[in-house]
Amino acid sequence: MNYFKAKLRVGRGRRAGRHAFTRLDLVVLTAASLLLVTIFGGLFLGGHGKALRCQANLKALGNAMQDFAAEHADALPPANIETSRVVWDSQIVAYLPYKLVKGGIDPVFQCPSDRLPHARTRSYAMSGHNMRNENWPPGPDNATGVGLVWNQETITRLLGAPALKMAATNHDQLALFKRSQIPAPSQTLILTEMINSGNNLKEGRWAAIESPGQQMEQLWQSNSRPHRGYCNYLMVDGHLEMLSPLQAGDTYGNRKLWRVNKSD
Repeated sequence: MNYFKAKLRVGRGRRAGRHAFTRLDLVVLTAASLLLVTIFGGLFLGGHGKALRCQANLKALGNAMQDFAAEHADALPPANIETSRVVWDSQIVAYLPYKLVKGGIDPVFQCPSDRLPHARTRSYAMSGHNMRNENWPPGPDNATGVGLVWNQETITRLLGAPALKMAATNHDQLALFKRSQIPAPSQTLILTEMINSGNNLKEGRWAAIESPGQQMEQLWQSNSRPHRGYCNYLMVDGHLEMLSPLQAGDTYGNRKLWRVNKSD
């Protein structure tokens, strides 16, 4: 009887040994698991990672705008002063962290999902002020954005012809939008994505956009659809939201985030 019990124990040990994981099995299994995580993580998390990097870019740009305002009597930078070739991106470079500037300023102005050809990539734009008489001067009753766009026509119409000479020699005297004039900073847009080949650093074109309709046009017409049709929106108070352009506003005059005036 003892002999048969011993044989049974030996048989069980051999069967268990045949089914046990060896160190090589564990190494192979771990390597296969890491490969699967890399493949599927790239597929499912790659877009999310790009969105997060885009948000980090906007956060850095927004902080630079706040620092600009702190040194300019609470005023945000203009979106574009055409007569002096001044654009919001060049106004805030001095306020970006050195680590972002030392290798060139391009990376922080480029959304990782922006794969369109650019001369010098800029993927972002200010919420543009429409500069109409009914929305002047800049203030809490404006039904438009905060990024002022100064050109010969708007300077002459809103400030008078003599202001043209002043703007050419001292653009700092032009009116700017102040943070204190914005009644709902957490609901008012300051920067968002504008993926367009014509959107380039230090160029006035596409430095500002007035409505989400312009974003929607790019989503329909170009091959670049960042974040699966969603865009990042940076508010004046510094917080970010990822929304579809239709959530941010629409093409029928309801600008939502683009409106300084929230009373209606």
